[in-house]
Order: sequence, then C-alpha cells, then structure tokens
Amino acid sequence: MKIAFVDFWPDFQRKNNYFYYLLQSAYDVEVDQENPDLIFLHTDSYRFLGRKDYVNHPATRVFWAMEGEPPLFDADTYPPDPSIITRGGVGYGDPTSAATRATNDSDRKYYYGRCDFALTHEIMDDSRHYRFPYWVYHIDWFGVGNYGGEPNFLISPHRVHANEYHDTPKTKFCAHMVSNPTQNRLQAHQKLSQYKPVDGYGNCFGSGVSMNAFHGVNGPWEKQKLEILKDYRFSICFEHKVRAGYHSEKLFHAKVAGTIPIYWGHKSIEDDFNKKCFINLVDYSSIDEMVEYIKYVDSNEDVYQSYANEPLFVDNVIPDRFRPESVLKFFQETVLK
Repeated sequence: MKIAFVDFWPDFQRKNNYFYYLLQSAYDVEVDQENPDLIFLHTDSYRFLGRKDYVNHPATRVFWAMEGEPPLFDADTYPPDPSIITRGGVGYGDPTSAATRATNDSDRKYYYGRCDFALTHEIMDDSRHYRFPYWVYHIDWFGVGNYGGEPNFLISPHRVHANEYHDTPKTKFCAHMVSNPTQNRLQAHQKLSQYKPVDGYGNCFGSGVSMNAFHGVNGPWEKQKLEILKDYRFSICFEHKVRAGYHSEKLFHAKVAGTIPIYWGHKSIEDDFNKKCFINLVDYSSIDEMVEYIKYVDSNEDVYQSYANEPLFVDNVIPDRFRPESVLKFFQETVLK
C-alpha cells in the first residue's frame, strides 16, 4: 500500500506517526508522495495548498483534524485570495519571532478540501467518518516513544494512571499553562487567584515559563509540561471553544500529571473520560460558582483525594473504540474496502 501525507505541519514525520504505524501493523506500507493509493489530508494551517496537486488524482482521500474542524465530503475550499497571511510566513522557524507569534495567534481559520473519509473530533452519523479525538494521538500505542515534532513525547497506555507524574507529592496549588488568552481562561485564572495564587505558564502571562520553551526548543514540550504540572493539586485546562466531541490533549495531560483538571468543554467529554476525576465549568452556572466548589474540594482532603484517586477512564479501561485495533477495523472495512 502506498500512502502520502499532504498539507501537514512542517516537521511532520511521514514514517513516524500514528497512521503509518497503524496501517503498517496489517499491510506492507510505503510512503509515496507522487503516486499514492491513499492520501492523508490535514487542515493545511500553514497554507501549503499541496492538495491542489492531487485534484485529479484517483487516490482515496482521508481527512484527519487535530483541531475541532468538520470534514468536507462534497466540496473543495481554499483561500480566495493568495495574499492572505499564512502561518508559514515571515518568522516561521523562530518561536521567539513576533511575526511567528502574530501569525500563529491570529490566523485561526483553516482551509481544506474534499475528502472521501475522515477521522476527526466530530460526533456525526456518517459511515464515512470515525470519531478520533486528538488526545488519542498522545498515547504510545505502538511503543515508539514519540512522533518527532508533534507530539514528541507519548505516554504508554499502561502508564496513564500509574506513573511517576501522578505519584509525585502535590505541593503547589494550581497551574495554568496556555498560550491563547481567551476570555474564559483569563477570568478563571483571575477569580481563582483571589483564593490562592495560580501559577501561569504561557505567552499570555507576564511571568512564568513561556510556551515558546515547550515547542521543541529545549526538548519534548509534552514531557516538560508533565514535569511542571506534576507538582500541582489542580490545573486549569480549558479548551478554546465548546463543541460537541471536541476534546484535545489538555485534560488528558492534566490528569496524566496527577492534577485535578479544571476543565471547560462540551459535556460529551463524559463519553471519553471518567466524569468523577475532573471539574467542568459547564456544570456550573458561572465561573464564580465553580471557584467556590474548587475551594471546597481544596479544603476537604477526603473530597480532594476522591477526585485524585479516580482514574481518567471509567473502571481504568480505555474504551475499545479508541484502541488501534478498532481504528484499523474502520480502515479495513470502510476506507480500504
């Protein structure tokens, strides 16, 4: 089987990623960018527009979205104006560059084309689609340790709940690691800090560790993230939007590190994870009400430990639908049929 990866991020490794290893477990796989049988398409956030080279190619197209973007089964869309600012513009490759920060932080709309099948966060009733939230991509299903640039550190499925991060004594109150300062994130940070100081890490905070330090500059940023979070009782891990099915790596990392995640995201998160192990803003009428509950949990050690001891997954078992053998079955019975 010949496969190609089109419109992914610049340091994406075509022979070191989830989908390469997944198909390699059942097929003789070769990466062939010129004449593939199967094309994996991403959201093209850097505007490479590589998909245009395959408009008339007969290969089957599979769309995979890291962010909460729906698939397009019946249409092609690209930027109407080639002068639109791109994330791969001036300053790319230097994470301290103001130009890089400007394009990365402001250029949030994605352009991508038609696909035949898709694996995304979406909850949808369509046989061409398989729900594949981004947190699944951060588990080391194939025992490879990392996927190079993104992510460059993976956690074994056997170490999600029992690991050195989870077992570290929690000597600090709350961390908030974020680079995109949405209103809810800032309000939660400010209001909770009125109870006890919340340590902020990221470009939107005036102090603490910059997020620039995590993105491959000083080593695997996911591992550095866990090393920081492991000392905290709580961590704020809000999504940047609430969309059914959209659940990134944020809560996953927070819980793997042994913190109690303070989350903001759709109630569908309870279909993925054990609702007894985290606090979700959508369950409260306001941020103030949620903060009062966090204060209650923090001041009652038995209640705190009841959250801390709950595993990320119900009964500490990762649901079958997220395991590679189930995803492979979708390819075998639907995509490659």
